[in-house]
Amino acid sequence: MRRLGIIEEFRSPWRSPMVVVPKTDGLIQLCIDYHKVNEITMFNAFPMPQVDDILEKVGQARYISTLDLTKGYWQILMAAVDKEKMAFGTPWGLFQFK
Repeated sequence: MRRLGIIEEFRSPWRSPMVVVPKTDGLIQLCIDYHKVNEITMFNAFPMPQVDDILEKVGQARYISTLDLTKGYWQILMAAVDKEKMAFGTPWGLFQFK
């Protein structure tokens, strides 16, 4: 991820642990445990749309498309002030997403 420009070394007062999860194909998946960050995150009370309303709008649509994004999670931009909260520790140092 560092070579791909997704993460960078960083100093932060925040640190979440990295967890290595084995995949069924023998490879590994790196996961970051953000439970502690989530515990102190303010809940966004923006109401979720009702399923019936969404289905009604889709029924009136002229075009419908689907997207299959590779590494979709890494494509979401994050506010600069929040990047330090996403810092995670590894045996090689502390990193954050760019």
